[in-house]
Amino acid sequence: MLRIVFSFIMLMLFAGTLSAKENFVISPPTLLSENGINKVLCMKNGYTLLFHFEISKPLTVIVYDSSHNRVANHTVASDLLDAILLPTSSFKGLYEVNEEAVLFIEQQRMGRHTLIRLQFNARTGHLVAEDRVGRSHGIAKPMRFFVMKSKPDNGYAILFAEDVPQFRKCNIQLAYYNRTHQEYKRIQLDPGRKNYDFLTVTGAEALPQGICVSLGLSVMLVNGTGSLTESTARYNNYLQVFYIPNGGTKPIVRKADLSTEIFPYYTTCSYNPFAGTINVLLLSYREAFYRYGVEMRPTALVSNLLFRLDEHDLTGNYSWFRNELANSLLIEKTDTGSTFTGLPLCMFTNSNGLSTIVSESYERYMNAENYTRSRAFETYLGSISITQVDDTGKEIWGTVLPRSQYYRSYRHYYRPTYLAKLWQDHAMFNDLPPQITERQFLSAAVYARGDNHYIIYNDCGKNIRNTITSPGDTLYASELANACYYRMDRKRQITKEYLLGEPLDKEYKSCYVEGGDFDEQRGVYASLIRYKRGTYVSLRMAWVTLE
Repeated sequence: MLRIVFSFIMLMLFAGTLSAKENFVISPPTLLSENGINKVLCMKNGYTLLFHFEISKPLTVIVYDSSHNRVANHTVASDLLDAILLPTSSFKGLYEVNEEAVLFIEQQRMGRHTLIRLQFNARTGHLVAEDRVGRSHGIAKPMRFFVMKSKPDNGYAILFAEDVPQFRKCNIQLAYYNRTHQEYKRIQLDPGRKNYDFLTVTGAEALPQGICVSLGLSVMLVNGTGSLTESTARYNNYLQVFYIPNGGTKPIVRKADLSTEIFPYYTTCSYNPFAGTINVLLLSYREAFYRYGVEMRPTALVSNLLFRLDEHDLTGNYSWFRNELANSLLIEKTDTGSTFTGLPLCMFTNSNGLSTIVSESYERYMNAENYTRSRAFETYLGSISITQVDDTGKEIWGTVLPRSQYYRSYRHYYRPTYLAKLWQDHAMFNDLPPQITERQFLSAAVYARGDNHYIIYNDCGKNIRNTITSPGDTLYASELANACYYRMDRKRQITKEYLLGEPLDKEYKSCYVEGGDFDEQRGVYASLIRYKRGTYVSLRMAWVTLE
């Protein structure tokens, strides 16, 4: 009898071990090259599509079914997408529309910016349709595109922004498309361009109740050519917000005077159903230099403003967002006077009006490496901050989570707009091949499901149990990293675990954070990963159920 009971207990423990391992699945090798850009899309039917871009090679599409079996693998013969022009191409979005995977890519042809739309069968991966959605008028009149997915009607919207600074003329239009890709509405946005010297699109997002577009406007006060040597260019800056409710035909407009010290860089938005307001978090960012002995090193002046605007008329107020509670905790735990200065990655607002803002620390500097390569651009991504504010904008809770990542390039810095994940104005292959590959493993992906928040990133294995007091090592190379994630539940309890299970000796499983996707309905995160065991390296797909 005791033997039977003992056998039953061991069987239950074994079954429990198996169930614990079932929260992730790793596919066989994809046989893809590491020299490329990868994007993943999770479909509502449970299928997963992997898109692989390489310079001068056709686009590769791999399809996995709901059981994570590879069912299709195609190279796409497109008449519009030119693989040779990928170094100057921009990724504009990958969405599910009408049970199809729809890819948006911007390319420059003969000096004209062109937005290309490619439609793929979600089960076979075949290209079923392609079209030019928009095109600029010429080199002197460039056009910028922002593609926004609309959840309520399964359609999408595209912002077309054409600005000619020398004549203070611009043409900004918001076009709406239904699930069959037919344009059914176009709204003109008038910022009063003649009153300003410069205009930038700082954000364009589709919220549950409408679309929010923000513009940065500037008027030059001093041009920096005066007789005094300290004379520098100064601007009076403004933030202009356009909000178009679902079904509306006329935008609601609000303009805020930001003075000369606040420069609008980008915005991220969320809708507060509890208060009926739109939260607009503005990052003010200016590049500067500070003296380090006799050297001049590049730095930045960073500040954040949180606007709370009524959805009916955009009236409201704003306040500084300083991560004060997170900084208090940081000073207490580290016994130092240094504070956290973060770039907001995203902002989520729940039905109770509680907003969760996730930011990451960012530093940039330039060092001389040697005589042959005298300019080495280095970017350091530090700790992650989580701050929660109520519907009045008051900070009610905050913490800082340890992380340390280092990135080096010989072309440029890892700019803050790229880190926002909402910006759509970066070239896909604008660096050397090793840096392009490494870039996709950096930063962090943030997702929310219910009251749970997940922050996915790559880290050194010895940092799995690190804390702010003992931050651990800096990640210099993703090939010796493993994918990890922070999970914060509704009680603000935070845990850190390996994303793909605890690795074996000399085993590394790092994920392409830049191209992953999250199935909010099923709670499944999908990403291409680099699997390394000893000297063997392969690229594989991985699915993780986040609970």
